[in-house]
Amino acid sequence: MDKEAGLLYQVDERPPVGLTVGLGLQFAILNLGGILLAPTIVYRIAGADEATLAWVVFATLLITGAIAVLNAFPLGRFGAGYVLLTGAAPAAVTVSIDAIAAGGAALLASLMFASALFQLVFSYWISMFRRIITPVVSGTIMMLLPVPIMPIAFRSLTDVPAGMPQSAGLACALTTLVLMILVVLKGTRKLLPWNPLIGICGGAVVAGFLGFYDFEQVMQASWVGLPPAAWTVPAIDVGASFWALLPAFMLITMSGTISTISSSLAIQDVSWRKSRAPDLRATQGAVAANAAANFLAGLGGSVLHWARPTTVSMTKLTGIGSRWVGLAFGGILAAFAFLPKISALILALPAAVLSAYLVVILATVFVTGARMVVAAGLDHRQMMIVGLSFWIGIGCQYGLLLPDILPEFAGGVLANGLASGGMSVILLTAMLEFSSGRRRKLETDLDISRLPALREFISRFAADYSWPAAMIDRLEAVAEETLLTLNTEQPGKKKPRRLKVIAHREGGAAIIEFIAKSGDSNIEDRISLLGDIGPGQQLEREVSLRLLRHLAQEVRHRQYHDMDFVTVRVELPQSNTGG
Repeated sequence: MDKEAGLLYQVDERPPVGLTVGLGLQFAILNLGGILLAPTIVYRIAGADEATLAWVVFATLLITGAIAVLNAFPLGRFGAGYVLLTGAAPAAVTVSIDAIAAGGAALLASLMFASALFQLVFSYWISMFRRIITPVVSGTIMMLLPVPIMPIAFRSLTDVPAGMPQSAGLACALTTLVLMILVVLKGTRKLLPWNPLIGICGGAVVAGFLGFYDFEQVMQASWVGLPPAAWTVPAIDVGASFWALLPAFMLITMSGTISTISSSLAIQDVSWRKSRAPDLRATQGAVAANAAANFLAGLGGSVLHWARPTTVSMTKLTGIGSRWVGLAFGGILAAFAFLPKISALILALPAAVLSAYLVVILATVFVTGARMVVAAGLDHRQMMIVGLSFWIGIGCQYGLLLPDILPEFAGGVLANGLASGGMSVILLTAMLEFSSGRRRKLETDLDISRLPALREFISRFAADYSWPAAMIDRLEAVAEETLLTLNTEQPGKKKPRRLKVIAHREGGAAIIEFIAKSGDSNIEDRISLLGDIGPGQQLEREVSLRLLRHLAQEVRHRQYHDMDFVTVRVELPQSNTGG
């Protein structure tokens, strides 16, 4: 299914109310188990009483719902503007248990506040890491996300209560899988949005028929209620245990932050009918919303949160990317906090049914990450980085790489395939970036009167490599058209924006980066839309874009809050390789 045909409603469109609420309910129901799993495990292993556990479940649902709404409809710099779930992270279970064992809820909350502060600062300065956190890195991490979870999902396909044959669990799992696959392959466009619910309900019916759906748990839960008042806001604890656990906790936080970046880029990719340049302002908003989630989780006693890629897969499966679904999704999740019977209804589903659904979701997540990597364009060095990092993650996850060392190092964090593979792709990308050639820099005003200074800068840069006159002319033309295009983004401004230009050589190409205060539109998107210009539009304003598209092999425009980065790649003709 191509992107144009597969998306029924893109992010800025509003579906009918019934469809919006129905999809929000589906998203909430199908993510409920995953949201509550991590905090439930942490507090049960820590020996918490039922009143404390009930409060943590209540707080987790409220926080998750509120942040989903914030992501759908941002507030200032907080929120992505897309359907994005920020939920409790399974990868944080081990360090959270260690924190409670070492210092109770106060120590866990202190570590949560440190994570929130780190993510908030990172969201403001994310542009500093633009050469490291690239689409290739984000796509690789998206491919690695299923690695720690898929083995658990496969093992759970035959999970059944004691005394029942494994074939019963397999029957439920196969029913769920077959129904979801049939809807994707043969279902109509109107049926596609209900695909996950059809699969889950089919598996639940088979489980009920075979006698291992936990009806007793559902019957005992009340319809409406609040948890016992068993929680007080924890005090701050920054003692010796805090500093001992902080490195491992921050490593998990960094992995979660990269996961949030990857998920925010992926949800942008599947929420528009036509391909668009990634909007890094939305990514900054997603990380800031994640910081807000962790701060609230620290107050409420929950565990570390990060963006989960399930809404990316569900958007792809249903063909609905509207942010109004995110509003319904978050509101229903928050409402579930006051409806214990609804939570029990979902938590009573057999593990085999939930695992079958999870297998489909994770498969879609992997393919989405692979598409991000391929779309970014790979040279031989990036191919090596992606392949090596992915298999390092696989090797660490399954104990095949340094099995006597990694499980004990840094609290066992590197035994997690996502953490080890993610760190590998980041470190290798950083090595590639810092080993590139010397960079020339120019700082000036973003004004057409500065064109002579820009041409002189380009000439000196080209002279470093003894490039021929034809290459110099092309570079000067590219720099001029980029300057003209950026200059049109500031009409009526009395004081011109500052411009920083950075140039370096990469193989047989020149890479020129233009950095300026943020404008309004995206140059990369405007270039892709040149063929759609109507007869009534002012074509003269697009001349620079057309020349830029003709002269440069690649133009990338990344927009952050406050700053724009336009990167232009110009290939050296093969017949004149120069210095």
